[in-house]
Amino acid sequence: MSYTTADEVAADFKDITFTTSSLVKTADVEGFIAEADALINAYVGTVFTVPVASGGGLTLLKLCSRSLVTARIKRSLETKQEKNPTPDQNVLGVLLSPTQVMKILADIRDKKISLEGATPLLTGSGFYSENVANDVEPVMKKDERQW
Repeated sequence: MSYTTADEVAADFKDITFTTSSLVKTADVEGFIAEADALINAYVGTVFTVPVASGGGLTLLKLCSRSLVTARIKRSLETKQEKNPTPDQNVLGVLLSPTQVMKILADIRDKKISLEGATPLLTGSGFYSENVANDVEPVMKKDERQW
């Protein structure tokens, strides 16, 4: 499951269509989406089960993915076009900058932001714990060597 689609990304540009012969090809956009989603899942997957499939968390991750892909396409168009880019391929509006997206992803990883609708991992660190899974309360005894 991808967090965004090529059509959603195209809607962020003015009069752009991705084809096999355009400056940024359909295959390029699909590759950018796969790379953005892999990056997102690498961060989010340390705390939540990925991909996130519902709720406000999905909406936030869609925004992050779309922002990353749109920024890559914009840079690619600027590089491939002449000194004066054609106005019909300008980005309509700035979503989130890549720096903002990385901050959000780091905050999710560090549990400063929660994703509504996402399923937390058992321990939140990516490691399985039999005690956590079975709700075993730790017992510490006073004046006894336990290690």
